[in-house]
Amino acid sequence: MSGRPGSRVITLRAGTVDSETLAITVRDSGPGIPPDDMARLFDPFFTTKDGGMGMGLAICRRTLEAHGGRLSVVSTPGSGATFHLTLPYSQEHASP
Repeated sequence: MSGRPGSRVITLRAGTVDSETLAITVRDSGPGIPPDDMARLFDPFFTTKDGGMGMGLAICRRTLEAHGGRLSVVSTPGSGATFHLTLPYSQEHASP
């Protein structure tokens, strides 16, 4: 969202999908992700930032998948992006 005029908003929601799945949604008010970039967004070394390494999303997705989770994104250019993260969890290990 850097370089975008006006206010910038990031909305974070966390909850459960069911008794075994944690869900986190991160939505921004940025410019969205161009369609040509969507297919490569989670590829190692792909970046849209000047000087970026392109490792952050690839590492996040791989780590979540290694733990039985998922990371996905939807975006409409000009209307921001929404990242969806799910991760299994056990009630017996959850804090009261």
